[in-house]
Order: sequence, then structure tokens, then C-alpha cells
Amino acid sequence: MDNQDKKVRRLISYAIVTLTVAVLLAVPLYLKRERESVTYTKMLMGTVLQITLAEGDAKRFDIAAEKAFDEIKRLEALFSNYMPDSDVSKISSSAGDAPVTVSPDVIMVLKSAVKVAALSDGAFDPTVGALGKVWGYSGERRYVPSKEEIGRVLPLVDYRGIIIDDASMKAGLRKKGMVLNLGGIAKGYIVSRAVEALRREGVERGIIHAGGDMVVFQKKGAGQRAFKIGIQHPREKRLIGEVELYNGAVSTSGDYERYFVKDGVRYHHILDPSTGFPADRCRSVTIITEDPTMADALSTAVFVLGPEKGMALIEGLDGVEGVIVDSNGKVTASKGLKGKIF
Repeated sequence: MDNQDKKVRRLISYAIVTLTVAVLLAVPLYLKRERESVTYTKMLMGTVLQITLAEGDAKRFDIAAEKAFDEIKRLEALFSNYMPDSDVSKISSSAGDAPVTVSPDVIMVLKSAVKVAALSDGAFDPTVGALGKVWGYSGERRYVPSKEEIGRVLPLVDYRGIIIDDASMKAGLRKKGMVLNLGGIAKGYIVSRAVEALRREGVERGIIHAGGDMVVFQKKGAGQRAFKIGIQHPREKRLIGEVELYNGAVSTSGDYERYFVKDGVRYHHILDPSTGFPADRCRSVTIITEDPTMADALSTAVFVLGPEKGMALIEGLDGVEGVIVDSNGKVTASKGLKGKIF
């Protein structure tokens, strides 16, 4: 890891530190008793990825960070829609034909994706990739398709068409033309595996921040100290709340990062699988839970469902809390966050 690549900077915790990745809706607020920490920064998974290490064998921090970045690169190569040789691309290319052999990581994420799709009645759907081809996966085409164009591909969006064979480690899609897109869940899984890599190298406390996804971790046992997490307003430069988290994930989905405006209408990258157009009931959703994979997928699902059905989903799941900012700017928090949202 050379000096230019790792961009190491020392952070002293007597100041509030905000990790700036485009517009972040969940930021770590370091406590005054936090020790000196080291942050490593790279561009990966289409975003600025930051790993902050605070406790453990400091002499191994450089090695630990490099191992974590290597794991992220390995997994990105499996899940990317932009890499033709990725497992996800191979599944899409063989849609309608026989399932293809994929890695255990992809099988695991597919199973989690189907679980969240079923829980949300399809509001989260990993086969939304067919719509992504029409819109451009991140709205980069700045093109608004017609209802007719959308109507032609909507029948290809159905998570029940995903084939998963645990025994043979194969996966596929039932209909030709279906396209898999795990962008709404894979990042959480990838970050969780990066945390495992850090722990194997003796890191005892740290944060990984990747766009709208953040995971905090520390060695379990006596002496644990909570990480204080600030939740920002999606339109204004102010916090709407603060929560404390010991180990777990914070994931935010919003209409604030990848979007364009045409004829006065904001079009963003989170598509509603039932209509084929950008979901319009929320501005942002933040999910807090132990499992980074579930946090990532649930933030998308709740964003699409909207404030009423979305909050009902959050409240119906054990160990899950959430904050929803609806399309009018109204902020709603789950019962476990009462008093923590301003």
C-alpha cells in the first residue's frame, strides 16, 4: 500500500468528524474518550470507501486495511453488474437457460435478497435490473422512458423467477431477458466480510463507511463504548437525530445522491418494481440493525414501500430500527428510537 493509494490521515477524537461521501445521511460522531484512530480511503464499489481503525495492534493496521480492501475488491468482482465476467453478469447472461455455477458468497446474498423481497411483497426485488437497462443503472443516461417502454420490461421483474440450488452452488433466472441486480444488498454483505478480515488481523474497534452504508464494530466484552451516529436531513445541512450503536450497521437509501431533474421532476435510481418508475413516497430511509446485509436491503425496501407500510415492516422485525423522511419532509422514527430523533 503506497502513500498515494492509502491516503492515511490521523484523526484526533476531540473534534466531531464527518466522513464526506457525496451526501451522507449517517455519520459517525466520535466520542471525546475515543483514542487516536487511523483512516484509510479508497475508491471502490463506485463510491469513496473509508476504513477507520481505532483499537488493536496498531502496528498491523496497514496490513489489516489492505486485507479488507482486497476482500472488497474480490467480492465486488463477483457482484458487479458492470463486469461481464462477474457471477451476477453470468446469471443474467444465462437467463432462461440452465443455471450457472457461482460462488458461495453469491448464493448467500441471493438467499437474503429473496427473503427481503418476500418480506416486502416485492418492494425490494433483485431482478429490477431489467428496468435498470432502460433507465441506466444509476440514472446516468438522464433519460425518462415512456410508459410503453417500461411496460415491455415489467413482466421480467419478478424475484420469484430466481433459481437457487444450494447443493450444486448454481443460480439462474427463469425467463430470458431477466436481469439480476444485487446493488441494493451486496454492499452490506461486502462490508460485513471486510469487517471479518479486519478482525482476523487483530483490529478490535473500527468503522467502515461505504456511501450510504456504515458498519461499526468492537471487541465484545467489558469496556465497550458506544459509537455515536448522527443522522442527517436529506435536504438540509443539519442532523435530525443521534443514536448510539455498539456493534452493527446503519444503512441509508435516498433520492439525494444519484438523480437528475427533468421538467421540474426529480428522477433517482431507486425504482419501484411495481411501476417501473422511481419510488416517490420517501426522501430517505435509515435502517439500524446488527446484520449489514439486511440493513442494506431493508433500507431500499422501506424506501419503496413508503412511510406507512415501511414503518409497519420495521416494527414487525426484531432488532430493527429505522427513520423515515417522507416525500413531504416529515420525519418518523420507530419505537426504539423515540426520543433520539429531534
